[in-house]
Amino acid sequence: MTRNDGYVSDITYPVSFFKEQSPAHLSFACILNGYEPVALDRPFTYMELGCGRGLTSNVLAAANPHARFFASDFNPAHILGARELAEAAELKNMTFLENSFEELAAGKVEDLPRFDFVSLYGVYSWVHAGNRRQIVDFLKRYLKPGGIVFLSYNAMPGWCAATVLQRLIRLHADLHPNDSAAQIDQARDFIGRLQHAGPRFLSRNASLSPYMESLKDSGNDYLAHEYLHDGWSALYHADVAHDMAAAKLDYAASALMTQNFPELYLTPEQQQFLGTISHAALRETARDCIMNTSLRQDVFIRGARRLSPARLATWMSRTGLALSRPNVSGDPKLEALVDFDELYAPLLDALRKRPHRLSELALLPPYAQRPAADLLKVAARLITNSRVAPYFVQTAAIDPAPAQRLNMELARLSETSDEHQVLASPLLGSGTEAGLIQRLVYPFAAQLGKDVDVELISRHVATVIAAQENPSAQDGQAADSPEMRHEEILGTVRAILELRLPIWMQHGAVAKCAP
Repeated sequence: MTRNDGYVSDITYPVSFFKEQSPAHLSFACILNGYEPVALDRPFTYMELGCGRGLTSNVLAAANPHARFFASDFNPAHILGARELAEAAELKNMTFLENSFEELAAGKVEDLPRFDFVSLYGVYSWVHAGNRRQIVDFLKRYLKPGGIVFLSYNAMPGWCAATVLQRLIRLHADLHPNDSAAQIDQARDFIGRLQHAGPRFLSRNASLSPYMESLKDSGNDYLAHEYLHDGWSALYHADVAHDMAAAKLDYAASALMTQNFPELYLTPEQQQFLGTISHAALRETARDCIMNTSLRQDVFIRGARRLSPARLATWMSRTGLALSRPNVSGDPKLEALVDFDELYAPLLDALRKRPHRLSELALLPPYAQRPAADLLKVAARLITNSRVAPYFVQTAAIDPAPAQRLNMELARLSETSDEHQVLASPLLGSGTEAGLIQRLVYPFAAQLGKDVDVELISRHVATVIAAQENPSAQDGQAADSPEMRHEEILGTVRAILELRLPIWMQHGAVAKCAP
């Protein structure tokens, strides 16, 4: 294993896109929890610290060509791949930096602007305390007043039992020098033998089950970064909030949208108890005890300002919702809701026709006589379930060309790998999840719309899937025969053209003039 300042650096992190890091998602979370967001209809600046292989920042830069994006990582392999993708898509507003937190915090990178957004996904709980202090110093130096910070981190008390698992894996790795991938394989075998021995700790801690399953099923590239860093630590929200206060940051919201409405996930008794706690950090930490939280997605603001009813009304006219997946019946998570037919179905039907501003949705019959909070709760649930996505109304047209260039490059890369599971959306200012077959169909649909040879595309998709030997592209189920496999792929391609292509057009991911 090779470590750089305690951080694993001999194995790259998986390619990942996290919608929670998008400026639109973060600003919308602030609105839901009653705070003034950063306006996105003007040029803004964005920094991702610890960007890994840079897919999130590249997608955001492509979808927001009027903004300037920066992303840093000290792993040169990460930065090399990220820059290659940005160059292939000709993203002129994207800058990748191979720098440490110490160099950034000390102002050693020339011409860095001050930022409206700074985001870190997972990194804050993977680095040692010294690096966390440097991150805070960076925020002091570079975050604008009113700027938003996103921090996701492994949280206590949900990680309490799993910290023992992490310690065992780290200790075993330290005692068996090797590269990180081999150390994970060896640790996986060690934990398996320990489990077979029937330790009481494992049997008495049911909360360990998902971690044990992840250890068996997840890739070494993910597990090495989750378990092998010297500075790894699961953190209490109160401690993170204390760190952020040193940079004049206040906790504003959760990027997990439903978490901003306690009535959606807490019992009346739990809500009443938390309502007796006036200290914000203590209240959030107590909430984590109630929920046994293992991952927090915190949104902080430097100079948080509460929204008045008039300002909320203004933002509801400047923000909206768009479908992020086809609106089809049969979603048990939604249809099980007691108010699905009354509140959710009419909103989804409206969005099927086109994206709507919140102020427009508020005029629908179910909402016209209700407080704005009811509409915002429905929006929060649908965003959390990935059925819809928020967008901010732009005063000037956003050039879709950068996003479409990036999408074509992601489609090209999908010919040999299923890593880049996203397409960029200029409407959303973000990305939308896209499986392998969707990305393989994308270039044909982008150029010809529905006027394509479905048989030809299906044969091409089958050839790519076979070459990648990727059963997951078929939901893990192999077809009984080549004919059945062809029919299954053919049906999927037709569904993409019928159901996904209209959404891509709404998003600006493909030209609306496509036939």
